[in-house]
Amino acid sequence: MKSKKVMPRHRNQIVILRELGETWPKIAKAVGFSRSTVQKVYKEEMKPSEPPPQPKEEEVVPELPKYEEARVLGPVPNPRLMRIYFKDREGIGICVKRPQDNHRPKSMVLVKKVEGNEELYRLV
Repeated sequence: MKSKKVMPRHRNQIVILRELGETWPKIAKAVGFSRSTVQKVYKEEMKPSEPPPQPKEEEVVPELPKYEEARVLGPVPNPRLMRIYFKDREGIGICVKRPQDNHRPKSMVLVKKVEGNEELYRLV
């Protein structure tokens, strides 16, 4: 909020004198106001004005990774893999897992497709 008693010409003079390197007491004496008023006016004048609102660009929502529900068919010889199938569509896939992660057959798991391989999934 601007100080009401300080006229625009005084405001300009305060800014110019401060920009020239004058001290607060000298500026206060030159314009006839207290040092605190001069500092307050300078601070108000130097506040960056609010930038005009810019048109909003269409927000790009990052695509969330697609997770799918699958059921476990059973293990394969490799302890880091298990066979899975999808209830909502036909097809069997292979899922990468940790050797210690044991899932019973027909249990439900969430998987995500591994990029670059159509039949390989990983646990989420």
